[in-house]
Amino acid sequence: MMNSKILYTVFLACVFGVGCNHKMEKRQASGMFETREVVVSSEISGRVERLEVMEGDYVEAGKVVGLIDTMQLHWLKVQAQQAAVAVNERIPNLDKILEVYRLKVERGEKELARVERLLAGKAATQKQYDDVKAMVDEGRSALEGQTHQAEVMIAGAKAESAAIALKVDQVNDQIRRCLITNPVSGVVLAKYTEEQELAAPVKALYKIGDMKNMYLQVYVEGFQANRLKVGDSVKVFAQLGGGEEREYQGRISWIASDAEFVPKTVHTQDERDNLVYAVKIHVENDGVLRVGMYGDVKFDTL
Repeated sequence: MMNSKILYTVFLACVFGVGCNHKMEKRQASGMFETREVVVSSEISGRVERLEVMEGDYVEAGKVVGLIDTMQLHWLKVQAQQAAVAVNERIPNLDKILEVYRLKVERGEKELARVERLLAGKAATQKQYDDVKAMVDEGRSALEGQTHQAEVMIAGAKAESAAIALKVDQVNDQIRRCLITNPVSGVVLAKYTEEQELAAPVKALYKIGDMKNMYLQVYVEGFQANRLKVGDSVKVFAQLGGGEEREYQGRISWIASDAEFVPKTVHTQDERDNLVYAVKIHVENDGVLRVGMYGDVKFDTL
């Protein structure tokens, strides 16, 4: 009977942390593991031609996993390219346009020089010289006017061609956006859309989580938070189930600046209405940690 009482007393001491659960006394907080989740949507509205992801798949960042129908954009691009060809064909060749006027001016200047020599030798009259000079001046004026007109035409055509090229670039960018590129390396947590369904920028296609970098969010009291700082190393004990646990080295990545009430999902020995501070601890996942798994924390500075 005495032995039974002794065993019962020892059991109560273990339950209330008097000596038997010395390991648990060193752990100041508990929480659940979570990860950074990214919801992937299409940048372009249209029909989903391809979406090669399944829940549970590990997908590398930058991998093209899907495609939105690009047929309408393709025809817009073809139309713009044909317009560009038509405009470029309208751009006149300045030299060809002005060649006739240049030759006329050159012939006139040669004739003017010949008449000027004749006039000096009194073999030509002043009127003949004045007539040839007037013809040369008229040719020079025509050449100048045609040059200005041709330059204006070329500038306008080039501006129109540049605008069409910009339109082609915009369509190319839209076609590029039809490719569904996975943004972060991680595991597909949920898939919301199947092939041949309609996609839109506000409609989620799938959700992916960065399972390599896990975060354990815990809550500590104010006097404890004052003794912690971002970057501090901590010990994290992941509860694997069945009484099994695994120890990890963690690092404090964030401490809340404002106090809040303890969330109802957090179980502590203190009253739930105590004000606490949220703390996030970064842990590198070795492939064992899962979202929603419980973990305990031992702060080295407490």
